[in-house]
Amino acid sequence: MKAWILEDAKKLKMQEFPPTEIKEDEIKVKVEEVLLSNFDYEVYSGASKRKYPFILGRYAVGVVSQVGDPENTFFQKMDRVAIEPYVFCEECAECKKERYDHCANMQELGYNTDGLLRNFADLHYSQLHRLPDSLSNDKALYVSQVAFCLNVVDALNLEKGRHIAIFSSSKTGLILAQLIAYYQAVPVLISDRQELLQAARELGIFYNFDVAKTDVEKELTLITGGRKCSEIIYCSNGDFNFKDIYDVAATNANICLAGYSNRESKISVAQICKKHLNIFGVYNGAGSYSSAINMLVTGTVNVDPLMGKQINFDRFDAEMAAIKLDDLYLKSPVIKIN
Repeated sequence: MKAWILEDAKKLKMQEFPPTEIKEDEIKVKVEEVLLSNFDYEVYSGASKRKYPFILGRYAVGVVSQVGDPENTFFQKMDRVAIEPYVFCEECAECKKERYDHCANMQELGYNTDGLLRNFADLHYSQLHRLPDSLSNDKALYVSQVAFCLNVVDALNLEKGRHIAIFSSSKTGLILAQLIAYYQAVPVLISDRQELLQAARELGIFYNFDVAKTDVEKELTLITGGRKCSEIIYCSNGDFNFKDIYDVAATNANICLAGYSNRESKISVAQICKKHLNIFGVYNGAGSYSSAINMLVTGTVNVDPLMGKQINFDRFDAEMAAIKLDDLYLKSPVIKIN
């Protein structure tokens, strides 16, 4: 097995390991493509601290190479699969209630345990999702992100016709906007990135505002007839002023803090109490992978504008050194593993 090891911030080294034996409940997957995410870059750069050495890579697709127990896992050699990065403890109270997305001791590949930037990975069969022939590997790389966005939408209990404000600096906002429109609510994308807003317009997201050039409260008040927004999504890897979020929130609004972030933000207890706001977090896509695959197969979510350049696995260290975080907010490079 070959893997890129992050030995320190911005210091990568290719390392080879001897072949491994898989357990009965495991499947050996030949990893074919890995999607480079904003979070991968933050770990690589040292902005998000991890214990070294560490293997990057949260989102990947591959082909089944070996099955530990073919009779009971229903996978066969050469099956194409999307890899779910979540590993549940099966022991906490939430797992026993089958609320795996709330697992108290969840491990996530590429986040708090070694990731998928390697040519082979031994994985529990529950982490794999068979891909239909009609879904390309490049699009299947977005299954995890679509699953995450589905969990955000589910947590909001959307009502038809409601205006949903999305504060986002990254491609997650585009996926959320498409899903919200599919469920017949009205997405309002608020961003600080012109390339994201332009992509939103090209995808048919009618309401999209530049937070630096727009009076967000005034616009939301106008388009909602003074009601403002009862549901707001704040993608937590952004750097928005929380005042804008309070200003567009209706009384009793639900505010979802979506995703991972290393940023510290000051939240106004006075505003939360005054408007009776309900604030909660969603940070993974556990339980929604089958639905996410269907959304991509049917074209409900179009990820074509999000696809970046291809990177050769053997030259990953050199190509990674040339990438900047700003390059990743809209498009994600794809690492091809031979």
